[in-house]
Amino acid sequence: MKYVRCVKNETFIYDQDGKPFDDVLDDLQVGQVYRLAPPVENDGAMLRVVDESGEDYLYPTDYFERFEQGDNGDHPNAITIYVSDFMKGILHAEAVAARKSFSALLREWVDERLDLPAGAAK
Repeated sequence: MKYVRCVKNETFIYDQDGKPFDDVLDDLQVGQVYRLAPPVENDGAMLRVVDESGEDYLYPTDYFERFEQGDNGDHPNAITIYVSDFMKGILHAEAVAARKSFSALLREWVDERLDLPAGAAK
């Protein structure tokens, strides 16, 4: 498992009087998918997750559920990318030279450069 989906973001950190520091954890958004970082010795039963801050932190395991290919029916979603006219021309030229569609070229680029599960960019 490399990815998890957040299902809870109430604080689990309390001060010495037993009061929570925050009502919710701002760096976790319920419903968002996060990448797991490799565990470190003494992480215990917690998950090391790269949260909205871009850093990895330990969170309780019950704050997440497994997220694997096929979990959402794998319905395609659109992503909009804005590029300059110059970059659009270069990408078009590269797609033509590779005998691929513009979108196929971009999907391959994403798949090659990110450590995604096999076939995730298709």
